[in-house]
Amino acid sequence: MQSNHAWVLLLLAGLGILHAVSPGRATAAHDDPGFRAFLRDVERGTTRFVNGDPGPWKALVSQRDDVTLMGGWGIVAHGWTDASARYDWAARRFVESDAAVAVEYVSTVISGDLAYTVAIERSTVRLADAPAPAPMTLRVTHAFRKEDGRWKLLHRHADPMVETTAPASVLKP
Repeated sequence: MQSNHAWVLLLLAGLGILHAVSPGRATAAHDDPGFRAFLRDVERGTTRFVNGDPGPWKALVSQRDDVTLMGGWGIVAHGWTDASARYDWAARRFVESDAAVAVEYVSTVISGDLAYTVAIERSTVRLADAPAPAPMTLRVTHAFRKEDGRWKLLHRHADPMVETTAPASVLKP
C-alpha cells in the first residue's frame, strides 16, 4: 500500500511540476469542457454521499486495483473491493438532510489522461448519531485518470480543515 501512495504523491508532484514548467501541455479545468462536466458530476455525487447515498459517488470511482482512499475519518483503503466497502461504511454515517456541498477549487490541473484537484468542501450535514445538522469542512485532494475515454476518480484524500496547529500536534506517542 505504501508504494501505491508514494506513486500517487509522485503523480501529483509530477503534474504540478509539468504544469509549472510547461503550461502549454497541462491545462486548467476551465479549458476542458468534458472535465468541467465531470467535476459537476463529482460535486453532485459528493452531495448525495453526505445525504447517505454512496451510489452516484461510487459510479465515478475507478473500479481497478490501484484505486485508493484516505478518508476524513481515518479510512485507508486500497483496491476497488476495499474502497467500495469503505465508501459504503462512510456514507452510512450520514442521514438524508438535504445537505449540499460547496466546492472551492484551490488548484485544478489536467495533463493528458491524468488530472488532480485540490479543494475545500463545505457543507452542513447530519450524522446518523447527531441530534442536529452541523457544518463540515474538508481539505480534499483528488487524482483522476481517463479510463476507456471517461474520467474516473483514482484517489481521494480528505481530512478535516483545521486552524494552524503547533508542530508537535501531529506527533503520536
